[in-house]
Amino acid sequence: MKDKKNHSQQSRLSGWGGKRTGAGAPVGNTNAVKHGERSRQAFFPLAGDNGRFTQLQLLRVRNLLLAERVGELMHRSLSLGTAEWREFMLLDGILWQHTRKMMILELRQAKANHAS
Repeated sequence: MKDKKNHSQQSRLSGWGGKRTGAGAPVGNTNAVKHGERSRQAFFPLAGDNGRFTQLQLLRVRNLLLAERVGELMHRSLSLGTAEWREFMLLDGILWQHTRKMMILELRQAKANHAS
């Protein structure tokens, strides 16, 4: 066990291993918080679902609901940095998350159908 400790000290001193200088997010970076919020918002529950719909159907319904709001925002003149612009960008990201998930589900289904 003692050798391990010496090895890690040696690595640190020689510049090998461990966190590099300047590596990682800067102090105060809130990207993880922002993107985590997007993930929570992206897969919101639908009232009245009660397990009757497939995951793919739920994603399609969510996309349609969000697309309606995106359409409303697009009819306004969005200015960079405004709350409406940020909402539009957030919804764009969420729509893409749904679309990507739908593509994955459809591909899995197609492979399963082809295999059987």
